[in-house]
Amino acid sequence: PQPPDVLPNALTATSANLTWSCPLEKNYTVISYSVNVTLDKPNSVNADCIHGQNRSYYFTVPAYQRYLYISLVPFTSYSFMVLVYTTEGEGALSVPRLFTTLQAPPTSPLNISASVLSYSSLLVSWSPPTCSNGIISGYMVTY
Repeated sequence: PQPPDVLPNALTATSANLTWSCPLEKNYTVISYSVNVTLDKPNSVNADCIHGQNRSYYFTVPAYQRYLYISLVPFTSYSFMVLVYTTEGEGALSVPRLFTTLQAPPTSPLNISASVLSYSSLLVSWSPPTCSNGIISGYMVTY
């Protein structure tokens, strides 16, 4: 059979709806699909947040053509491919499709410190959070 046409859709910062369709051919019956989700850019913005996470996930699903994938890392690029297994054997692997999970709030800033400069001013400093989970557009300091 021809390779499936795949369509990933990031739903949240940690989940994606993966769908696919196969060309209509009458000479076989689909038995199952092998789905592969791989971290596309392990050195991305959230590279430090991927501790203990596999770089590639393989799983088999029955003959339906949709899978809700959860436990992904926020604001991270993934590649998605599908292989179909039919009564005629293994089909061709789909073309990889890329998707990026949505942004999420960052973790807390690190190394926060304050030094007295004068009776009316402080110097406050910090390091960026370990997991930015997206693009940090600024910080808000309150007292």
